[in-house]
Amino acid sequence: MKRLFLFLHLLLATIVAVGQNVQDDMPINLPELYSQIDEAIEQSHHFISQYEENILKTKQTLQQAASDDQRLMTLMELSQMYESFNGDSAQAYTDRAWQLARQAGYKEIEGECLARQAFLCTFLGSQTEALTLLSRVNPDSLDHEALYTYHRAYMTAYSNLAENTKLADMRHEFGELYKQSVNNLLSVAPEGSEMYLGYYEPVLLSEGKLAEALKNNDKRLNMTQPGTHQNAIVCYSRHTIYRMMGDMEKAKYWLCQSALDDVRCATLDQMSLITLAELLDAEGDTERANRYITFTWECNRRFSPHMRSWQIAPLLSAIEQSYQSKLDSKSRILFYWTVAVSVLMLIIAVILFYVNRQRKQMRMMKQELEQNNKELQTANHKLKLMNEWAKKSNEELWAVNKKLTEQ
Repeated sequence: MKRLFLFLHLLLATIVAVGQNVQDDMPINLPELYSQIDEAIEQSHHFISQYEENILKTKQTLQQAASDDQRLMTLMELSQMYESFNGDSAQAYTDRAWQLARQAGYKEIEGECLARQAFLCTFLGSQTEALTLLSRVNPDSLDHEALYTYHRAYMTAYSNLAENTKLADMRHEFGELYKQSVNNLLSVAPEGSEMYLGYYEPVLLSEGKLAEALKNNDKRLNMTQPGTHQNAIVCYSRHTIYRMMGDMEKAKYWLCQSALDDVRCATLDQMSLITLAELLDAEGDTERANRYITFTWECNRRFSPHMRSWQIAPLLSAIEQSYQSKLDSKSRILFYWTVAVSVLMLIIAVILFYVNRQRKQMRMMKQELEQNNKELQTANHKLKLMNEWAKKSNEELWAVNKKLTEQ
């Protein structure tokens, strides 16, 4: 009975009531997905606060537990809740469950707690500790569910060791141990279950059976509920398949779906967003990549100070350097434009000064011309009067001459 209570939360993590239809022929609008991710990141504090409230309620349930069975179930539930939220807390609650199981004499649960602690160590980067813990577990004393955790821990440890070692012979040795662990895990996982399909998929990918891997992923996707962390995991695997197929548009679509689910689920182990930031940086979208990798860095700091730091730090540095170079380039262009505009404004100012000066000179010349015209008009008027007077004088003189002639 205690086994049923203890691992009920693990079963609920893999069994969902509502599936989803897989439609890969739908129109893909990546800019819209990026906008949704940006919006989710802006609201991430709200998602995190909601998740923390759920954790607080579970902690209150732990305080009110009346039996060891209830306390064990709640401790493991808290460990599960913290698994993608805070790695150190997940380990702390698993350790409390192990101590309680040991005090209560629950040998099977004690072994599974050690196996789970080892698994937590693997993705927190402590492979040596994980293998040490696993060596203390007697697999013959574990039930079906505990064996799954046990083999999964070995598989993850050997996978990480093979990936990170620089020695070719050690990489080969760890790779063989990884394959053996996968086979062991598949032997205890119910065929057709999410756990079986989830770890059978990498086997298909390693053998180059991409079409079969995609069909396998179809089954997994139909077993998950959109908006959950499990759905994010399946979408990330689907992105990997399409990426190996060379279909980057669909790969980015499913990667965005994975990142979106993780942010909305308050998952602080942001693997999808790290991968998306790396892709965007390679495509030249440095500003968005820098925003995403900065967010994942902050999430990692809350999740575990030492988790993924070795993985994120080089990428963060590279993206920040690329982003800074882009900013410097924009600054230089802006400086050149500022200089060009300043020179242009100076030229315009000189032209305006010259034009204004010419206008003033023309205004003065116009005024002088108007004054000269007025003086000319006055002179003309005087000349006209003098002409009229001379004409009149000539007429009088002509009249006098005529009279003299007649006499």
